[in-house]
Amino acid sequence: MNEQFRSLFEAGLQQMADSLTKKSGVKQEDKAHERIGRLKQYPSLQRYFDIETQVCDQPETKQKNNDTDNNKEKSRIVSSVKWAVKEKVDINTRIGVYFLRTSLEAKSEENVCQFYNTIREIEATFRVLKTDLDLRPIYHQKDENTMSHLHLGLLAYWLVNTFRHQLKKKGIHSSWREIVRTMNTQMAVTTLAQNNHVEVIMIRRCSEPNQPVSKLYDALKYKYAPFVK
Repeated sequence: MNEQFRSLFEAGLQQMADSLTKKSGVKQEDKAHERIGRLKQYPSLQRYFDIETQVCDQPETKQKNNDTDNNKEKSRIVSSVKWAVKEKVDINTRIGVYFLRTSLEAKSEENVCQFYNTIREIEATFRVLKTDLDLRPIYHQKDENTMSHLHLGLLAYWLVNTFRHQLKKKGIHSSWREIVRTMNTQMAVTTLAQNNHVEVIMIRRCSEPNQPVSKLYDALKYKYAPFVK
């Protein structure tokens, strides 16, 4: 359980560190510390990590009373974030105990866990269908349109389940929502230009995938760039 929380905790820190290099990223010292504070909602994990932020001064230009003279004031911004697990600390030392109570006459604990995980997978399936794949609400009035909507939803889930099944074979047990969040870090960039003949030229390229996205591509044996134009 702690390993799952650790992956979420470090993913949040990595997302924050990446935003520091972006133009519209959160860099102000108070906002950055507020963001770190929200990540510390995992109280069982924050005590195992040392988080260090490097802060520097940045001149900020302001105008007062419509005066053309610029008054430079220094505001503190976060330039980088570093984190590491404390030395001589085992995160899984106190992971707790998980109890399952059942009326099944199962002779082995492994069978009980398999039944329980099957139930969880079915519940997760309905959540994906209802939320991520927009299976409901249904606004169609005709029966044939409603059936088409349901068939498309089931077809979409068949693709989702196929991807997750292939990833599980490689030891990746992420939920579909987590997979979508990871893949959204890779962007498609479209550039439009006009030549001397007043013709519009469109160039569409994919950004370089980061390490989590590359891991998914490698597990599925996909190319890093889905298309090149």
